[in-house]
Amino acid sequence: MGCINILSGYSQNSHQKIDDSLNILVLNLMPNRLETEHQIIDLLQQTDLNINLNFCRMASHHIKHFDPEIIEKYVTTKDVFDHHFDALIVTGAPLDRKNFNEVDYWNEFVDFINWRKTHVDTCLFSCWAAWAAGTIDGILTGQHLDQKIYGVYTTDGITMPQSRYFTIPKNNVKATVLAGNDTIGATLIFDSNTNSYYVTGHLEYGTKTLADEYFRDVKKGLDTKKPSNYFDNQDHPINSWHTDATTFYINWLNQFTSSK
Repeated sequence: MGCINILSGYSQNSHQKIDDSLNILVLNLMPNRLETEHQIIDLLQQTDLNINLNFCRMASHHIKHFDPEIIEKYVTTKDVFDHHFDALIVTGAPLDRKNFNEVDYWNEFVDFINWRKTHVDTCLFSCWAAWAAGTIDGILTGQHLDQKIYGVYTTDGITMPQSRYFTIPKNNVKATVLAGNDTIGATLIFDSNTNSYYVTGHLEYGTKTLADEYFRDVKKGLDTKKPSNYFDNQDHPINSWHTDATTFYINWLNQFTSSK
């Protein structure tokens, strides 16, 4: 198992960068930042690579439930503009029912996506970030949905959780569609021009993440259907995507093995 040297974020365990390690930046847009940190760290630990890991946030975002610790623990996008990273991960965000220009940090996000083209070697965008970044990059056109794509789906041999109110029709993609179908659209897209992957699902999700979302919505009285292909007959969640998620992350980051 490799060493994950976490330089910023709630999970921070170091203040000193380690030479000859991969430098990975995570723009964490999820509301539950700590849970998302743990999910990403768990996946990165499966790669057996030594990694310097930084978690950052949007500088201009108004945080509804403000945690003063975030100022101390998280760097902002502005803090990293003079640095280079081997890899960038941008998480999803519960913004897929908004228009892009309604997002309070949209202009900063556009600047960040353009910045990464000269400061990051490879990128992985998840869920809303895949739609948003792909739109900025001009490689895809997504569509809002009234009904949520919700559950665990396998397309072209890749299984992952999906939880989104948008779709990216395969015919609307100008890059390489690695996985997808006509029902839920493209699920994995690769653009060789920027060495970027756009993933409409959540490879990082833990076993209970979709269940927590579902029972939270039920408790709120929302008319929410059960996630498809996820619960067994006793309503226990089944993790059928862990192997595919691990394999994807290993293959994605192994491009640096010979140089590090």
